[in-house]
Amino acid sequence: MSLNLLLTAAGTGTGYAYALAQSRWFPQIALFTADTSPAELVSASLFSRRHLVLPPSNAADYFGLLESVLLAHALDVYIPLIDLEVSAAAARREQLSARVACNGLDFCNAALAKSCYGDWLDVDGVRVPQLVRDEALQASGRIVAKRDGGFGGRATRVLDGPHQVAHYREEGWELYEYIDGDEFTVDCFPLTGSVLTSVRQRLEVKSGVCSKARILRDPLLDRLAAFLVERFALSEPFCFQTRRAQGVHYLIDINPRLGAGSAMSALNGTDFFAAHLAALVGEDPGEHLRPRFRECVVTRQYTEYLMDAVE
Repeated sequence: MSLNLLLTAAGTGTGYAYALAQSRWFPQIALFTADTSPAELVSASLFSRRHLVLPPSNAADYFGLLESVLLAHALDVYIPLIDLEVSAAAARREQLSARVACNGLDFCNAALAKSCYGDWLDVDGVRVPQLVRDEALQASGRIVAKRDGGFGGRATRVLDGPHQVAHYREEGWELYEYIDGDEFTVDCFPLTGSVLTSVRQRLEVKSGVCSKARILRDPLLDRLAAFLVERFALSEPFCFQTRRAQGVHYLIDINPRLGAGSAMSALNGTDFFAAHLAALVGEDPGEHLRPRFRECVVTRQYTEYLMDAVE
């Protein structure tokens, strides 16, 4: 089945990973990319039939312009890649002319409301970091300040102590206990009656980006993934993060979509981006979800592209 597909926020690493998967495996997909930046600043545009410049997704006229784009180019599928846009698109699913390839609004809202994870989480061996109240600040060491709705570390700060708290309190950030332990990201693909996962333990982080990871298996994180799929009736891929301390996993973040780091899982035979595209064109996503090794280490390096040149 052929289709016209739009990736918004295509300048992200996630957008690039989708574009790369399309170029490798799916010639029947006509890819359109969109971003706030022009084509020469978006690597994914090299693989697209056309690149479109759109305003930020929180602009008042964004979805009106988006619908015009969907109609003008006869686009069949639209994949949003920024958490707040994913949520807004899920809310407008019935008003848009293209299929919105994202999970449901309940899950999107739950993922964004990080301060409320503890209200519904029910998996033995998994907890959430405790909120730090004002009366407990003086006894605290390191503190995590986090704002609901943030993603990719943009709304997360690790503070050295109570003396740094005032600004974040004034801006409405929540304060959490700091969990000193290994961090894991779990890529998840819901399948009929199950969910396939790839667990990535962060070994090295540079400028907030994981550059070295160990891919391994963790039955507890598999159970957490299965809980999320069942609790929110999920059908599209997503990922979440935990920190592990004293044998306990703490759920610290959920993304209602894949992340740039999900590309690391592809090296072990679980290409979540290709699997998602396969499902969209009516093929078996399982063909792209075949783990090669029980455990392995994956490293990341930059790739350079010449985008615009003048003789």
